[in-house]
Amino acid sequence: MIQTSPAMLWPVPLDDPYPGLARLREQSPVHRLPQLGAHLVVSYDLAAQVLHSPDWSSDPLLSPRLASRLPPGTGQGLVNRSMLFCDPPTHTRLRRALSGWLTPRSVEGARHRIAAITAAALAGHDGDETLDVMDSLAYPVPLAVICELLDVPAELAVRLRDETPRMTALLDPLADEAALQAGAEAAFSVLIELVPLVAQRRRHPGADLLSDLSVGPAGEAGLEADEVVLMIQLLLAAGHETTANLVGNAVAALHSHPVAARLLRRSPELLPTAVEEFLRYDSPVQLASRVARRNVPLSEMAIRKGEHVLVALGAANRDPAAFTDPDLLDLCRQPPPHLAFGHGAHFCAGAALARVEAQEILRRLLDLTPPIEDRELAIKRGRSATFRRIDMLQLQPSA
Repeated sequence: MIQTSPAMLWPVPLDDPYPGLARLREQSPVHRLPQLGAHLVVSYDLAAQVLHSPDWSSDPLLSPRLASRLPPGTGQGLVNRSMLFCDPPTHTRLRRALSGWLTPRSVEGARHRIAAITAAALAGHDGDETLDVMDSLAYPVPLAVICELLDVPAELAVRLRDETPRMTALLDPLADEAALQAGAEAAFSVLIELVPLVAQRRRHPGADLLSDLSVGPAGEAGLEADEVVLMIQLLLAAGHETTANLVGNAVAALHSHPVAARLLRRSPELLPTAVEEFLRYDSPVQLASRVARRNVPLSEMAIRKGEHVLVALGAANRDPAAFTDPDLLDLCRQPPPHLAFGHGAHFCAGAALARVEAQEILRRLLDLTPPIEDRELAIKRGRSATFRRIDMLQLQPSA
């Protein structure tokens, strides 16, 4: 019997999804994907509506189909205690525990340290050598920053770098049973390593984010131990994976748009606006998952309670109804806001940190000699519908 690859069930090519997503959007803002048991939202307005409305839940356990995809014995009982998968008021309480650590103001105060970590990562690079952007900068810098915030060992960062690609399969609708099992095992192994670390910090707190989560800032209660462990796992994994792919996709875009690269080099004050455009133009997270809390009309479709909807963030961010010339990379583009970091209650808690990290890494990369646009680019993308993932990106000296 011939089996269909999960990737063949996806309606657009994974390597370059945007032309296919545009064709889908021209046909309808919502599409049913019967073989995946889900609906796909591809328009900006409907994407924002689903992400913002309380009619939709982030808890996969509310969908019988999604719940059945979780490998048995791998902590289903912890799923809706993670900030990623729970709804208000639990989500509000968990997010409040991060208060003061990841705000734009606090992250701006850490910019000099982020810049120093970036400079150290690039120190010693010779312009005549190939630069592996992902392994040398895009992954190590965000990992080092979040590990400093949490005050956790560097060895854990190395472990996370190895395990995160497997864990992300748990968020991919195209992952097969083997990938889901491997992802669950990776997630569980990381959780086991975090348990004694959290226990130690609850006994001996310090001036770090992990301590605040564990025992609470002055006058406030900390989170439950299992909530702390899940929060740390989320911060460590999401805190580097999304930023790394934002950086990688930005470098790929600058290489293919030499005029934009030269503009940004001449006018580095455009970096904050440019990062927003990179997020819109090639969103590092392509899909957000939601489950209907009740029967909900969605465009001309009637979604039943418990049905699964995938919000195509990359498609929404290229919707011509929201953005002028959406397939054009415009580093001076002004609002409306993109949806790369989500929208509503689940807007990415680490958005400010990711923005500053990307700005500082790109600032350094724009100073390369020879410049990005004059080098040869070698790139290998991961096979994921959820993440615009880059496994390898090398800037090689021109022949």
